[in-house]
Amino acid sequence: MKHLLVGLVGLVSAVLIYFGLIYAASELGGEVVTLLRPNAEGNVDEVRIWFTGDDNDAFIEHGGDGDWWLEGLKAGEPLSLLRAGLKVDYQASRAPEMHAHYHALRRAKYGIADQMIEQLTFSSVDVCEGVVVRLQPFERAGP
Repeated sequence: MKHLLVGLVGLVSAVLIYFGLIYAASELGGEVVTLLRPNAEGNVDEVRIWFTGDDNDAFIEHGGDGDWWLEGLKAGEPLSLLRAGLKVDYQASRAPEMHAHYHALRRAKYGIADQMIEQLTFSSVDVCEGVVVRLQPFERAGP
């Protein structure tokens, strides 16, 4: 009985360490923003994600083909992020052609944290099915 208990404690500890490492790498590895993702019920889900960009555009990667909120990007409504506590609206569009570029930018920005998550989740750029979204400043039409 004692061996079973020790084994169970070891297993639970290993699982907690595994998920703790993923959480620590994602939350402490660099800038984390909150995506205010619209849902089918008309509400907004808050999703914490990494945010990166180059001189021209910013990018996020979240979700997969067929996700309701990604289909809604075609409507032209702004997509909002909370960055450093401030709500910022973006014009968002799917950018599948930027997948490898996004991952290169993410590796450059998040470094070891990106490597840890890739290793721990077995999600290299080669097998990643996430959808890259290009973000550009949202300009509201004037009166």
